[in-house]
Amino acid sequence: MRNRRRAHRKDGQEIQPATVGSELAEGYRLAEVWCEPCCRHVEVEISSLPTDLAIPDIALRYRCAACGGRQLTSRMSIAEFYRVAAERRG
Repeated sequence: MRNRRRAHRKDGQEIQPATVGSELAEGYRLAEVWCEPCCRHVEVEISSLPTDLAIPDIALRYRCAACGGRQLTSRMSIAEFYRVAAERRG
């Protein structure tokens, strides 16, 4: 059965996700956690999380503060991604 927190190739093979450690090594420090039922989102600091934790699995550690839901998804912070990319371009 497919893990819905993972990306898959057309042939069904799972694509390995980024980890906290790999993102910290790239200079990123934040992840976004989204609540699917109420559409609330927050940014969380990732430096205190285990380095082998997959970015999509960060959501498993939280519960929505607004609605109490556990249907959460996580990804790296898009705002931080663009900020870091702009800094690298100079």
